[in-house]
This record gives sequence, C-alpha cells and structure tokens, in this order.
Amino acid sequence: MDLTPGLLLRMVRETLMAPRAGAAALLNLGLAPIVGWMALLLMAVASTLLTHVSFALMPLETRAMWGGAMASPMRTAILQWVVLLIAVHAIHRVGRWRGGRGTLAGAVILTAWLQFILLCVQIIQLVAQVVAPPISDFLGLLGLALFFWLLTNFIAQLHGFASLGWTFLGVFLTMLAASFALAIIFALLFGGAAAGI
Repeated sequence: MDLTPGLLLRMVRETLMAPRAGAAALLNLGLAPIVGWMALLLMAVASTLLTHVSFALMPLETRAMWGGAMASPMRTAILQWVVLLIAVHAIHRVGRWRGGRGTLAGAVILTAWLQFILLCVQIIQLVAQVVAPPISDFLGLLGLALFFWLLTNFIAQLHGFASLGWTFLGVFLTMLAASFALAIIFALLFGGAAAGI
C-alpha cells in the first residue's frame, strides 16, 4: 500500500472518528515490524524538531525558565526515544500480563501512529502559537485529552480488551509506575550534566 499524504490524513480522520476501528485497520495492513520501528524513530526525530521550533518561538523569559534543559536537540531526541521505547514495551508486556493478545510489532505500529496523530496536533498548535497564543494553550490541553483517549482505545483494540474504563485505569496506573522508572533513568543519564549547569 502506498501511504500517500492524502491517505494518511484520511486515516487520521477515520481514526479520530472511530479510534478502535482505525487501530484495527492499521493492524490489518500487515506492515513489517521494521516499518513500525522506522516510523517510531522518525516520529521521535520529527517531534524533537517541532518541540525546539516551538521553544524558539517562546518569549525570552519563558525560555530562560527552562535553563539548559532545551539546549541540545540531540538530548531531547534521546529522551523522546527512551520514552517511546518504554511506552512500547509497557503497552505490550503489561497488556499481555493482563490477559491481552497483542504483539510487540502491533504495539510499535500503534505507538508510531499515535505519535503521528499527535504530531499533526503539534503542527496546528505551532501555527496557533504564532497567530493566536491563547488558542495554542487550548490545543495543548486538547492534545493531552486526545492522547489519553486514543491510547486507551488503541491498547483495548490491540489486546482485545472490552472495557475502555478498565483499560484507562491500567494506563493510568502503568504511567504512575513508569514515571518512577523514567525519573531514575533520566537522573542516571543526565543528573551529572544537570548538576554542572
């Protein structure tokens, strides 16, 4: 299948209208695992670029508050990739632990697809940041709500879970646990650098 921009945007629209059906359609494409991993890496890079463009458009005093945290796009990309890797394995392993039937390849594809949709929202938010900053703030909240809604539906479809409510609870609790792991990893990787700032 030739994934043209027009087809991708149509798939985005259909996924937003019916997330579980959109996830099922994507999984049924039978894409090779390497395609999912490459897409995930591309999303990490693209998200990093947009994040730094957005950061550059912020007022000087806002940028100063971040200190050196946004000084290196490479560091941001690495952090983004680590977060995505943890997310993929958590979606796969926790889901299987709870009786799901999803595969790692499916988790990779759906995570990359979720990132692509959020990237589209991020682009719209970036435009709004220039022409109408208050709308940009609203889009940020909308993007957060959309993230949880799509993630819950994608995981439920991947693993064959019937209840979105229980799936969301599992997502929430897993994120709490993962936040501690991320804090430890980031402290180990960048604690020394942060101490030297």
